[in-house]
Amino acid sequence: MKILKKIIHILSTISYFLIGIYVLIMIPITIGFHPLIVLSGSMEPTLKVGSIVYYHKVDENKLKVGDIITYKLNDNFISHRISKIENNYFTTKGDANEVNDKNKITYNDIVGKVSFFCIPFLGYYVNYFKNNLHILIILITILIVEFVLRNIKEDNNEKRS
Repeated sequence: MKILKKIIHILSTISYFLIGIYVLIMIPITIGFHPLIVLSGSMEPTLKVGSIVYYHKVDENKLKVGDIITYKLNDNFISHRISKIENNYFTTKGDANEVNDKNKITYNDIVGKVSFFCIPFLGYYVNYFKNNLHILIILITILIVEFVLRNIKEDNNEKRS
């Protein structure tokens, strides 16, 4: 039983760490910044594949050429740099692309401006948990088991006193 408790304790420590990272990634949501995982290299080297970027809503008149924006095209989110603004239409281009995007977008398509901070590689982590929710359930189960085992131990110690 002692070995099992030790294994559960180690697994729960790992679980706390993994869940803690996920919570830290989500904290900016409380101040209006929304995370997005970079899935393609069209903005390399500025935004690396597997990074997490954060975007926030801005007024149309605050957008200018050179800003990186996130917009929705069909069901996809795309983060590219504004290369031209003309007649209420925005032309965008990925930093790694040689030509402008063929679709001109309007302000209504834009979900936000990409913030100045980006977290490299953690997008892979978030994407993994997003696609494997059963792992998150296992981590939470481990924490519950450790909680129960601690309470059993504390109850036994109180009964002996």
